[in-house]
Amino acid sequence: MKEQADRRLTSLRRGLFVLVSLLVYLAVTVLQISIERFRLFIFMRTKFIKIFAVTAIAGAISSCASTKLATTAVAYQSVRTEQYKEEVPNDAHILVAYGISADGELMVTIKNLTDEVMIIDQTKTFFVNTDGMSVSYYDPTVITTSVTDMSSSTTGASVNLGAIGGALGIGGTLGGLLGGINVGGSETGGTSFTTTTMKADLPQYSLGPKGMGTLSKHFSVTGIGRSSLSYARIQSVVYTRSNADKKFSVCVTYSVDGGKTFDKIVTPLYLNAQVVCPVGKHGKVNDALRNVLTQKPDALNESWWLLYSVNNVSLENDHIMRGALIDFK
Repeated sequence: MKEQADRRLTSLRRGLFVLVSLLVYLAVTVLQISIERFRLFIFMRTKFIKIFAVTAIAGAISSCASTKLATTAVAYQSVRTEQYKEEVPNDAHILVAYGISADGELMVTIKNLTDEVMIIDQTKTFFVNTDGMSVSYYDPTVITTSVTDMSSSTTGASVNLGAIGGALGIGGTLGGLLGGINVGGSETGGTSFTTTTMKADLPQYSLGPKGMGTLSKHFSVTGIGRSSLSYARIQSVVYTRSNADKKFSVCVTYSVDGGKTFDKIVTPLYLNAQVVCPVGKHGKVNDALRNVLTQKPDALNESWWLLYSVNNVSLENDHIMRGALIDFK
């Protein structure tokens, strides 16, 4: 009996040893798998962080590169008339002033220097561009703009089909369905108001004694302004009236005797100077500006001039423009 008990105890011990060994093996295997998975997780996370960082940096660099201000040149233009810096005589009866925007848009203002009513005839007043094409300040086209405002209200009544089904003796499932359906009719009534605005140029308009007015249209002068300087070649040219390659003019027709007779004043204008100096590799804009003023020392004394910093970004403060041009008769 004792020997049999010892054998059973020995077998039990061997079984427990095998079971414990198997559990230890399984535990070690699971631990190794977990460690490998953890290492793989750490590796993948590190790779992701690196890739994300590189992508973000590249995106930031490309974004900065696309919006970074780059000034390539400093450009200058000036415009003159034949009445350059002359005084207006006391016996003059009309004064015409010409303003040019930084984008080359011409605005014409007329001053009546007399004590009589002055009539401006826009049908005989025109602008001649630098390409020789002329256009009248009077356009007979009538521009019509309409705006409609409508107010409305809706009224109506509805009938439940269940009542009709009941009256016809329809019951059951179909009657129940009919009871959940409403059929209605509605009527909409409204009032609309349309406001029509018509706009047309006046063939003639009047200026009171010593009065002042502006012509109805603004025209863009080809070759004048920032757009023409953005792609201009590096140059330094000073023109006279005779050799200028960009000439334009305005003719104003007027009367001071109530329209009995008309006179006209024709103002020739021309590009007097165009200087474009490049900005060096180190981006020293001041050096380019000095070169402009060296090429034309009287640049800031002209009646109208434009100084423009040629750049790759559209800015409102990338230029300085001063002056106005006058003519008289």
